Amino acid sequence: MITVIVIVLLFSSFKASYWELDKDSRATVYQSIAKIFNSETCNLDPIDDTFYSISEDDSIIGYLAVTDAPSKFHRFDYYILFNDKEEILKVEVLHYRENYGGEICSKNWLKQFVGIDTENYSSFNREIDGISGATISVNSLKHNLLKISNKLKKSSK
Repeated sequence: MITVIVIVLLFSSFKASYWELDKDSRATVYQSIAKIFNSETCNLDPIDDTFYSISEDDSIIGYLAVTDAPSKFHRFDYYILFNDKEEILKVEVLHYRENYGGEICSKNWLKQFVGIDTENYSSFNREIDGISGATISVNSLKHNLLKISNKLKKSSK
């Protein structure tokens, strides 16, 4: 029993983000970074469990947040790309595990988050369109994205 506990503690101390271990998620994130920042030589440096700085030539050009949010029965994984001024450049859902509400994965729907002001929740909330059949996931994404965006802004001050 003690050896099992030691093994669990040992493996948990080498924490790797789930998206980095998933080949498809890693490829999706790195392709987006290369396209948005027009560079194949960007470096990702972890800041904490959620945030990474994106740097090139020793200067930060943006940030990446990889996180999850609750839907009706499961959680879905998504990422946000920010520029160096903490403005949202892209939001993409990596894994949506529900049978309904998958419309939140639509690139056209997710585009409405690009450049949106996250300083005021009520104006932010009004600007995002809802999706019939995905109300829980939409509200969860909006709330979580706002929280993540403001957390980044506070940490960079």
